[in-house]
Amino acid sequence: MVSTIDGNQGHGWGQFPISAPDLREFFRTFFDFLLFSSLFMGMQGIGMVYVSYLIQGITPSPMALAIMLLVPLSVYNMNRKTDEEEDSVNHPARYQFTKRFGKALEYGALIAYALAVLIAVPFGLGAVLVTLVPLVAGILYSVPLLPPRFGYRRLKEIPVMKNLVVGSSWAIIVAFLPCMIAGVPLTLQTLLTLVLFFSYVFIASAMPDMRDREGDAMAGVITIPVLIGLDRTKQVLNALNWSTAIAVIAVGICATLPPLLMALFAGTLCYTQCCITSFGRLVSPDRICDIFLDGGFVIIGSAVFLLQAIVPLLL
Repeated sequence: MVSTIDGNQGHGWGQFPISAPDLREFFRTFFDFLLFSSLFMGMQGIGMVYVSYLIQGITPSPMALAIMLLVPLSVYNMNRKTDEEEDSVNHPARYQFTKRFGKALEYGALIAYALAVLIAVPFGLGAVLVTLVPLVAGILYSVPLLPPRFGYRRLKEIPVMKNLVVGSSWAIIVAFLPCMIAGVPLTLQTLLTLVLFFSYVFIASAMPDMRDREGDAMAGVITIPVLIGLDRTKQVLNALNWSTAIAVIAVGICATLPPLLMALFAGTLCYTQCCITSFGRLVSPDRICDIFLDGGFVIIGSAVFLLQAIVPLLL
């Protein structure tokens, strides 16, 4: 049979220019949304509390995972609203995003924290108070509440105090929330979890200050790098991470904690050390701060979860 269709006529695909979707631009936009909307920090919160559950030997609760998704999502969006002056210099793209979607992010942050508190209510006053710790710390950290005669209006403007407040608030909720939700007493593992996460968050909050030194100095925010310089700041962070490693592992060995738990401690501290060492060398500061540190426990938590799923299949 001879075809009667003329290949040069009709409305075939060849008559319309078709451009392949720009996947690179799509993924870039997607990751920018994750980072700028603080959803990535919410994922980090899930990873942190999941690892905390494993360290303390408690079965992970979906309620705690939900709280730790909502709390960072809320607090970091609130904080970025108060950091617009610095972000206009340090993070122009993030600044434009927060300006464009300011109202949605603001209302979303308030709703997210209200939901987190409501989820905590059935588990008692202790769970509610622990859930509120980052909110109180975030207000003290970002809002100018200190009297003018003090010389500083916000805790974030006080060298070291900023990092102490951020590290303490996140360490408290991550270490104590699993115990409050499960209704179990605090243990040695809880204390070690508190120390581990305080050190990690202190370092994770100080390294962006190294990257943002110029913008912070222009805005009058005296961070550790502004005060003592980049090289000395890096030495301080190295000392903190190594001191934490020695203390946590020594206590763990003396307390005869399980080898797998000790491996988790050691792996987390080695990961942190790699981030410090790589800063300004192998990887750009933005990737170190925004992905490998702000998403450190997305990576660590996912790796541990997959390992737990794979090992039973191999046995």
